[in-house]
Amino acid sequence: MKKIILKVILITAFFISSASFAQGINKKSLLNELNKTYGVALSADEKTYYENANNALVLELFGLDGKNLSKENRDKEIDKLFDKRDKTLTSSLGINKYSDIKARTDGKTAETIKKVKQAKMTP
Repeated sequence: MKKIILKVILITAFFISSASFAQGINKKSLLNELNKTYGVALSADEKTYYENANNALVLELFGLDGKNLSKENRDKEIDKLFDKRDKTLTSSLGINKYSDIKARTDGKTAETIKKVKQAKMTP
């Protein structure tokens, strides 16, 4: 009896985790993740530039799903959009400030890019 209950629990857990992964990424959660600076202080203007660049990135990322691109082309476009964001932030925040942010957020940004490439975008 214990074995049957254990199997049922494991199967249920598997289906729940599979379903939550397949749901995708929504705009709000993606924006919240991208707007984190992990301790780097920004002035009001810098914060506005940072949030605007991230907002533009998210809008363009969600626009990609409507284009019906192949997986390979979609991944290339995602990389281009994140590079475009980096260039925008470098010019608006300055190389020194953006280097500080990038040093703190690089690992999380790489994880986010990986998630974006794997997931379906949901508004």
